[in-house]
Amino acid sequence: MRIVSLCPSITESLVALGLGGSLVGVTRYCVHPREALAGVPRVGGTKNPDLAAIAALGPDLVFCNAEENRDVDVGALSKDYRVDVSHPTRVADVPPLLRRLGELTGTDEVAQEWARAVEEKLAAARSGRPVPFAYLIWKGPWMAAAAGTYISDLLETFGGVNVFPAGAGPWPATDEVQLAALAPELLVLPDEPFPFGDAERVHWEGILPAARIALVPGEDFCWHGVRTLRGLDAARALLGEVA
Repeated sequence: MRIVSLCPSITESLVALGLGGSLVGVTRYCVHPREALAGVPRVGGTKNPDLAAIAALGPDLVFCNAEENRDVDVGALSKDYRVDVSHPTRVADVPPLLRRLGELTGTDEVAQEWARAVEEKLAAARSGRPVPFAYLIWKGPWMAAAAGTYISDLLETFGGVNVFPAGAGPWPATDEVQLAALAPELLVLPDEPFPFGDAERVHWEGILPAARIALVPGEDFCWHGVRTLRGLDAARALLGEVA
């Protein structure tokens, strides 16, 4: 099977299922696991895949994600190839996703093992006291991950309460005045998609002096699939530090 993956977290999961040798094309953002992907051709980015390069690779199956990839590209690819589009918005969506990857690629047994591992870790999760939080994803303008997103659900699993409720879209814009009024106890600043760092941490410490400002690896909080196991550990540790 010749596979193209246009979503970094799916690429990581496919390699974990033993399909590294079947990958004939990935995006430039597909960086894990680095060694397994070293010789795989790059076919552009998640928002601007090189459709001509993909055509030259002659894939049997193309994996996409509804958040990462544009509808216009998914539509164009679907005319010529078998395309699978995923969109997990809860941690509980991940085991079925992993099983589907296994069914589509003939790696059912390995996929089942990964799916069960996520289910077991999720079942063992314990929610602490409610902790109001905000998780920023962008600067200029400031944007946050609202309730109803995978990121939010990961933190809600351990007692987090998103100060941006679902209903106004998954990625609401915000500003210093609004966020100060919402008064989160925890403000999470990931290193992707925007590379938040010490400058932003210091900025928000001045706006939210009573909050804990946490710099975190964004991949652990927004990548789904086999990475969800690390994400659950990271979310539990982060909420435990605040409680």
